[in-house]
Amino acid sequence: MNTIWIIARKESSQMLCSQKGMIWLLTFSGLLSAFSLLLVSNTELSLLDNAQVVYMMAGTVMAVGALLAAILGSDAYAGEKERGTLVPLLCAPIAPDALLVGKILGLLIAWGVMFVASVPYLWGVGASGQNLGAALFYLALFGTPVVLGFGYLAMALSARTGSVLASLLSTVTLLMLAASPLVIGPGLRGTAIGRTMDAINPFAGALNTFDSVIIDSEPFSAQMARLLLVIVWLGLCLIAARRNATRPDFQ
Repeated sequence: MNTIWIIARKESSQMLCSQKGMIWLLTFSGLLSAFSLLLVSNTELSLLDNAQVVYMMAGTVMAVGALLAAILGSDAYAGEKERGTLVPLLCAPIAPDALLVGKILGLLIAWGVMFVASVPYLWGVGASGQNLGAALFYLALFGTPVVLGFGYLAMALSARTGSVLASLLSTVTLLMLAASPLVIGPGLRGTAIGRTMDAINPFAGALNTFDSVIIDSEPFSAQMARLLLVIVWLGLCLIAARRNATRPDFQ
């Protein structure tokens, strides 16, 4: 357990206490600030229902969290290899599962910091409306497995390909496809293809939950199928990461 915590602390400190980590957090805060100002100052957007604004903000936070997971996950094994530290790390008395858990815990800490940083912005755009508490609860409940799933997927590709670039491009491409419901209209999502994508896409499942609980005030019992979807997504990505982390690419 001490080994896992040492790895997690190292991974999270590299993200949160380093110069690149500060730049990432400043960029994230700047993005949320710009989005909040846009929602308030733009004449058309400022007329949106308060719950709709909170829904859009929650989806944006989850998307940026998944992007962070893709970046950190892609560096987890391939980055160690490219820096020449992977072989010594694997030769140390560290079980592959412990190494994987330590790295994902570091990612989880970074996501937790992002979540906390997003709370003032969600409160700022949604304090006068409904279901702000529900928005925060469901962003944590559904956003966390979605984000960690992309982290595990990126780690699996990182260990398999041995290339940060290949892993990052593959994971970001999949993330863009998964996050497409943020930008496409409800008309396209209402087609047969759109409904099929919503049924199997964990990102869309989380967004539909945000819509359901923030805008429509539906109960927790109505979200069970979508919760199962994101849990299955997390489990499949964990299995892929474990299978590939036991034999990372050395070539």
